[in-house]
Amino acid sequence: MHLTRKASYGVIAALGLAKCADGRPVPARRLAADYGLPQAFVEKILHEMKGAGLVRARQGRGGGYALSRPPGEVSVGDVLAALDESLDLVGCLDPASEESCNLLDRCPTRSTWKTINARFREMLDSMTVADLATGGPQPPASLDKQT
Repeated sequence: MHLTRKASYGVIAALGLAKCADGRPVPARRLAADYGLPQAFVEKILHEMKGAGLVRARQGRGGGYALSRPPGEVSVGDVLAALDESLDLVGCLDPASEESCNLLDRCPTRSTWKTINARFREMLDSMTVADLATGGPQPPASLDKQT
């Protein structure tokens, strides 16, 4: 799996909205300027997130975007799903592409990838934008020992 720019910028935009603690709308141009992102692309991403119900928009003076739920209730997985990003680590786990794999019925590693993929999704769903806004959750001690 490789996150697209859209996915990465979407998480950054959600983080930027989460950092606005009072819930005031943030203009897309401000998010783009704060993080050095292309404004038109940020606007497109926010529009998709609005369509998925993840953010709300307000028009006019003082307008912009805000998270539709508290930052602690918006997971990284929610953001990626709102942008219709595939979260599958290998192509054969995507239900839309199962038919294209000629090893599907005899693959010796598919069940392992399914397990890894499920844990990866659990991690994305348990990490909120509030976590990111405060420096992120700490990795398990077992991971710290490996670095």
